Amino acid sequence: MEEVDVAVIGAGMAGLAAAYHLRDLGPRLAVLDARRIGNDHGSSVGASRMFREMYSDPYLCRMSQAANRRWRALEQAHGVELRETHGLLFYGEPFDEETIEGSIPGARRVMDAQSIPYEALESGDIAARFPLRPRGGDVGLFEPTAGAIRSDRALTLFARELRAAGAQIHEERPVRTLQLGPDGAVLATPSGPLRARQVVLAAGPWTNALLRPLGLALELELWAMLWAHYAVPEADAHRYPQWFYFQEARPAQRDGGRYYGFPALDRHADGQPRIKVGIDWAPEENRAASWEALDRQPAPHAVALLDAFLREQLPAVGPRLEVRTSPYTMTRDVGFVLDRLHPSLVCFTGGSGQAFKFCPLLGTLLAELVRGDTLSADIGPWNAARLRCGRDSAAAQ
Repeated sequence: MEEVDVAVIGAGMAGLAAAYHLRDLGPRLAVLDARRIGNDHGSSVGASRMFREMYSDPYLCRMSQAANRRWRALEQAHGVELRETHGLLFYGEPFDEETIEGSIPGARRVMDAQSIPYEALESGDIAARFPLRPRGGDVGLFEPTAGAIRSDRALTLFARELRAAGAQIHEERPVRTLQLGPDGAVLATPSGPLRARQVVLAAGPWTNALLRPLGLALELELWAMLWAHYAVPEADAHRYPQWFYFQEARPAQRDGGRYYGFPALDRHADGQPRIKVGIDWAPEENRAASWEALDRQPAPHAVALLDAFLREQLPAVGPRLEVRTSPYTMTRDVGFVLDRLHPSLVCFTGGSGQAFKFCPLLGTLLAELVRGDTLSADIGPWNAARLRCGRDSAAAQ
């Protein structure tokens, strides 16, 4: 039987980041993924993710600051640019109700309390500065130190450094089952079993498929989140900001109320500049408890809402070039799970569409849990117990 010290299940953002911080194990470290690194079935696919410190939750704000320090350290250590700083605009209705992304008033309070620089903008200021057409009562906050993570570069860096350290990376080697014992675990795979002293489970949408037979299933839901590319005029391409738009949900229109967009970071195959935009909610038909039950086809009414929103708010945007969905693993409180579930098993899940910006911090914490080191940050809010981890949870599902 193959034997390693640590096996990491899942070669997405969290799995590769954890493995990167365990790479000194060399060949005694194995990373396994059912598909290829960066495949379009997982939530780590794509070229860009946002980073920011603009949160309504003081805890997430502090954790984001810690993650940004680690992003800088990664860039300096490897001489590579993993982020582009171009700012982030929160704008829209100033309602004081928390959403997945927080709220404009809440973010302003936290940024004031933590002395994070920002600019407060009125509707006219936003329209004069960006090719946006906000509504009359809209307000905005602009965080100049935010920007975009080049997520594909980050995955490439982690994989390269792992291979250079001699770690094993097994792509297209799914883990069928996981058996836990007092002194390790056995992973069943199509090419034979693998024994590991410790396991890091970072399998995203497939987390409960491995946890449920162990009686350790978590309260998770999968959302197929819609995003798309749209062409933008060459002359204005450099003016598009990175933004979140907040409006109260409109149940009658089945509109979750949150939209987002990136600057023109790249071009379409025909050379046109393009922006990536999406909805920060999922209609009921794109939600499910398991991968097998998840409908990943873009909901037509959600696509129509995105088109209509862009026609109103970004009137110069050109045609839609493509539309896709990515699976998000959601918790009911939208917080992560980063915890030890068993003496041989550490788990990260519930990224809820927010996790990539925390990537180097998550990898550090997972590696510290594996080694039994003192943790470099408080992970109390991310404990698994709040999501009924245990045999009662498995029976309920």
